Amino acid sequence: MRRAVALLLSALLATPCAWAQEQAQGGGRQIASLVVSPVELVELAPPDQRYDEAADAARAQMLGRRIRAALEKSHRYRLIDAGTPPYRYSDCEACLADWARAQGADFALVTWVQKESRLIVMINMALIDVAHPDRPAAGGSIDLRGDTDETWLAGAGQLLDRTVGVQLSP
Repeated sequence: MRRAVALLLSALLATPCAWAQEQAQGGGRQIASLVVSPVELVELAPPDQRYDEAADAARAQMLGRRIRAALEKSHRYRLIDAGTPPYRYSDCEACLADWARAQGADFALVTWVQKESRLIVMINMALIDVAHPDRPAAGGSIDLRGDTDETWLAGAGQLLDRTVGVQLSP
């Protein structure tokens, strides 16, 4: 079921809408504001089969820092430092959009990593237009094989580029 949801999300979010892309590229308009949610880690393996949970949490934090730094460096959005939202995107998508709107954001960028095993990792990203939270503006999902910093960064880098046109720094 989760795999089907990830595949559907990937298909629906593969191409950013024209307005979001224009905003991300400046398009002669005022630069859109963006709140970046911390990277969420979703452990899908049964509790007795999980390993290195502390390393996974550290890797998710590292990924979040790198995504935010790349967005700051790009100057494509006006980043809002709103701290950690009171809601996880996976628990309440509309709640997260409402929170981002209350912070003054036009968009929210959410990233979550689904970890099935030592081998299978899925990285997901969604750019949420807070005015229309029922249909993400852009995003996608990448299935990876391997559980290293380099693998996570490569997957997130591809998603960030496809979602908002920003490259992760090496």
